[in-house]
Amino acid sequence: MKKKVIIIIGVLILFSTFTFSGYSYIRVKYWDSLILPGVKIENEDLTGKTRKEAQTIINDKYASEVMKKKITIVTDEKKYIIDYKMLEAKYNVDQTVEQALTYGKDRNMFQKYKAITHPVSKQIKLTFEYNDKAVDKILKGIAKDIDKKAKNATITKDRGEQFVVTNDVIGKQLEVDKLKNDIKSKIDAGVSKDDDYIKAAVKDIKPKISEAALKTVNTRISRYTTNFSSSSEGRATNIALATGSINGKLLMPGDVFSFNDVVGERTALRGYKAAGVIIGDKLEQGLGGGICQVSSTLYNAMLSTSIVSAERIHHTISSGYIPKGQDATVDYGNLDYKFKNTFEYPIYIEGLLSNGNIHFNIYSNSTLTKRTYEIVNEVSEPTDPKTETIKDPTMYRGQSEIVKTGYAGFKVKVTRKTYENGKLVNTEIINQDTFHVINEVKKVGTKR
Repeated sequence: MKKKVIIIIGVLILFSTFTFSGYSYIRVKYWDSLILPGVKIENEDLTGKTRKEAQTIINDKYASEVMKKKITIVTDEKKYIIDYKMLEAKYNVDQTVEQALTYGKDRNMFQKYKAITHPVSKQIKLTFEYNDKAVDKILKGIAKDIDKKAKNATITKDRGEQFVVTNDVIGKQLEVDKLKNDIKSKIDAGVSKDDDYIKAAVKDIKPKISEAALKTVNTRISRYTTNFSSSSEGRATNIALATGSINGKLLMPGDVFSFNDVVGERTALRGYKAAGVIIGDKLEQGLGGGICQVSSTLYNAMLSTSIVSAERIHHTISSGYIPKGQDATVDYGNLDYKFKNTFEYPIYIEGLLSNGNIHFNIYSNSTLTKRTYEIVNEVSEPTDPKTETIKDPTMYRGQSEIVKTGYAGFKVKVTRKTYENGKLVNTEIINQDTFHVINEVKKVGTKR
């Protein structure tokens, strides 16, 4: 009897199992082409919807609405409307519905049955697609309207010895990357009932040279003059061209002056002529001869300030137009004269020619005149040149010719003394140069 009961119970359990499995199968099968319970796209419950039904619902509620959406970009001067049609915007409705439809379908039958009878909410987000290049094109147009280059103030010196300063202009620049990110954030956030507003970020571009800075230039702080009245026409022309290139040069704090950069290459096309120029230990003819007097005059004007040279080289032969050890030679592409404006004020350089003189006037702020400077050069170890004689059988006796001019050798130390209220406050060695002796070479005739 007991055995029969056990058998009956087993049969009932087996029957129930088959019956439940069959029922589950049928119920799960019913949902094969439908979206499972609890599945939502955005906040739209799509339980039991077919693919087509879900597509219709989502297209009506989202896809069609997105085409009405606008983003307003606001600047201080103008508003810009971005219509989503301009962006070729659309939601990926088909792909998202497909994701909703297939959600949970990869489970076994009993897991699917559980998902149907005891649904758990599943939220699927729509993703948004648009033409990124269209955004770039819109931004380019906005930037074209907004962007404005900064304009430097200028300074000139009139004949009345007064400075004329023009206004600076602050530039504007659209922060394109930030605005693009803001636009994309609004788009990617999805569709809301209200249009979106973005305040475009625009930054000010300050000019390098401001009117306020230039107005601090009010006083001549140094000057120096050399004479070139005995120069040849070619040499005088070169001096005039180089001096004119420097006249009116402005150096803001931190700027570096380069003689070669400012004056440029000395070429015949630019009007430079052949004149005497020191090459090695000889005086020869070369284009641009004489402009070392310009660089040396400017160098001495700067010596009477606290400015220190960044690059300066002396000649191999001492120049007569400048005190010993106070010259500065230049050679385009090889030797340069440079200095940096270490003042907190701009420097304005005036270069003038008058009555065979080169004048360099250095202007800056009047506070710099509280100190005065004395330049002292000390010459030591003078060495007179010797004369080397070459006998020339092609010249008659008693005839002679100087082949190379001799120059004395010496060492020179240049010191700058700084005074404040008449009291010596600093002494610094500017340079210590060595000029090697150059012996004279003379040919003498031996022919009878």
